[in-house]
Amino acid sequence: MINGINNLNYFSPSSQLNSNEPKKELDKDAFLKILMTQLKYQDPTNTMNDKEFISQMSQLSSTEQIMNMSKSFQEMVSSQMNLFKVQASNLIGKTVVVENNKINLTGGFSDAIVYNLEEPTKVYVDIYDKKNNLVYTKELGIQEEGMKTFNWDGISTNGIKMPDGEYKYEIYTFRDGKKEKIGGLDGGKVDAVQFDDNKFYVLVNGQKYSTEKIIEISEI
Repeated sequence: MINGINNLNYFSPSSQLNSNEPKKELDKDAFLKILMTQLKYQDPTNTMNDKEFISQMSQLSSTEQIMNMSKSFQEMVSSQMNLFKVQASNLIGKTVVVENNKINLTGGFSDAIVYNLEEPTKVYVDIYDKKNNLVYTKELGIQEEGMKTFNWDGISTNGIKMPDGEYKYEIYTFRDGKKEKIGGLDGGKVDAVQFDDNKFYVLVNGQKYSTEKIIEISEI
């Protein structure tokens, strides 16, 4: 178990400006240097006209404004991301319910498959291996509304003992003569918050979930 915020890779847009890659656009100083060189070596008999000079000065003004706007935007993004990290860290210790469709099989025992029924209905479960092969399917019969669980014993539909590992499952209900897929659930206390690839994740029951998967938060 990891305590606190784990391996936060802080996003810093300004760090991208410090790379060793060559500049693809002129900055303000380079623009001024070129303009002053043009003025210094211009032909006295054919000096830069007013319109051309004003045009280049306007370009300088636009370049400076764009650079200032870019810097302000990067600072705003960095500040906002730091704020989000502080807010996300407040999830640690709270109880959450998340969308889930994966289980782990260990020694013939699987994680509980949890789902919620809004009304009495017939329920089916399909379980797939890592190669997305259907290894188990079963009709669970008609069930009443509410939170339900199902535990798989690790035996395939063909009676073969399946190896330990991660499996994907899908839950279906039968309504109006058609099978409809519903989402599975997982829940528990948030042990840690992670920031990876510009996304926030919570660690629940040893599993990593995107915060986008959270559908309920409580203090319990």
